[in-house]
Amino acid sequence: MASRTLRSDPRAIVALLGDAGDDLARYLIRQRWFAAKTRGVASVAVADWGVLDADGPLLLLLLDVDQDRYYVPVTVSSNLAAGDVMARSGDESVIDAHDDPRFGRRVLAAIAAGRDVVGQVGRFGFRPTPGWVFPPDPDRVPADRHKGEQSNTSVMLGSGLMLKSLRRPQPGLNPDLEVTRFLTTRTAFRKVPRLAGWVEYDGSVGNLSLAVLQEFVDNRGDGWKHVLATLRQRGAAIERAPDPLLEEVQRLGAITGGLHAALASDPSEAEFAPEPVTRADVERWADDIARDLGGDDIQRLLRERPARAGSPEGQRARVLAALDPLTATVKIRVHGDYHLGQVLKSRDGFVIIDFEGEPARPLADRRRRQAALRDVAGMLRSLDYAAHAVGLETPEGERTARLAALTVWEDRARRAFLAGYRGAVAASAVPLVPASEPALLRACAAFELEKACYELRYELNNRPDWVVIPLAGITRILAAA
Repeated sequence: MASRTLRSDPRAIVALLGDAGDDLARYLIRQRWFAAKTRGVASVAVADWGVLDADGPLLLLLLDVDQDRYYVPVTVSSNLAAGDVMARSGDESVIDAHDDPRFGRRVLAAIAAGRDVVGQVGRFGFRPTPGWVFPPDPDRVPADRHKGEQSNTSVMLGSGLMLKSLRRPQPGLNPDLEVTRFLTTRTAFRKVPRLAGWVEYDGSVGNLSLAVLQEFVDNRGDGWKHVLATLRQRGAAIERAPDPLLEEVQRLGAITGGLHAALASDPSEAEFAPEPVTRADVERWADDIARDLGGDDIQRLLRERPARAGSPEGQRARVLAALDPLTATVKIRVHGDYHLGQVLKSRDGFVIIDFEGEPARPLADRRRRQAALRDVAGMLRSLDYAAHAVGLETPEGERTARLAALTVWEDRARRAFLAGYRGAVAASAVPLVPASEPALLRACAAFELEKACYELRYELNNRPDWVVIPLAGITRILAAA
């Protein structure tokens, strides 16, 4: 009887989850996309729900977990182990709908049809990108959950589409949806997965972005794995010439410059129109960087290094002087969390993915216009990380020589990336970077310093053995300044 009730009555599923208590809390804490693992769960409530498909059924749920909202589609099964179960009634279990191939297919069909699903409080909307050609029979499209993700959950649909559920929606447009929609519909830039459609929710808290349906780009893995694998394979021949990897890095710089030029290309689009960098912007950025550098942990570690940060006032003055040339440029929408892990290695270069920005930051901050050099600094730090990560794998007796050679390679990679980048942004109708190379390098170094401070705090909390990487970067930047 219990099984018929769950499968035939969506309200029974919602009621069961509402009473699941500790079982549901334990399920959430096990999920990689759940953000409050260390804090624990005090309360869970179903904020709204709708029926995507009565067969199964497939339900769209919004859960309020303490102060956070999560998107958790569910269905019913009798074939999964207890570790995958949110709640159980008799021999039937409530599970994540992403594990059921029907879920991806039904979302695909709903987007293609521009369907609305009415919830108890608001409305779940499925929206296609105008002009997109969808498969004629979504029920025949293979659907496979992508493994290994952290903050989101994706389903591969056939060989051409990827559905990505945004697990922790916040009121307002998610940048991954907003930016890819702009690039797809308003520019000719094609080094990103094009947007085929999306899922949104309108309710009492406003609009939430729940999922994006994007073009799947054939790739050989992300840029981080590609660079590390290539450097590892070389062994002692790290300084080879010519260097195909440096040519790829220069191409990545050009693609990055092309992205920024595209994001700055439409002054008629209110949320993307370039705006002049003001003196107030520069002062705010300098204050943020100086505050990061003045943190107790960073200052304590720097006191043990040859190059020190100096007084907070002096450091702020140096950063402010480095950033001042940016007042002759514009600020634009940027990637916001740019590194080698955010690009895919394709046959003819790279493709840029994941425009959400740093997930821990408020949505308003992630959508704010920034200096384009912030993305550049993120990628330069990632190249530095890659070189040092390979060096740290080397046996101690060989590490010093290996790191010295990798440092030479990293310097060449920086130059290659910047050469490709400067050549591409030169085509922009608005100034994105300072006109002179020295001014560009100084401003970029200030943002690298900010990024390295962020990295150092992360490593102190998560990978103490890697603290040496951002600390060496901070020391190098301060010594150069």
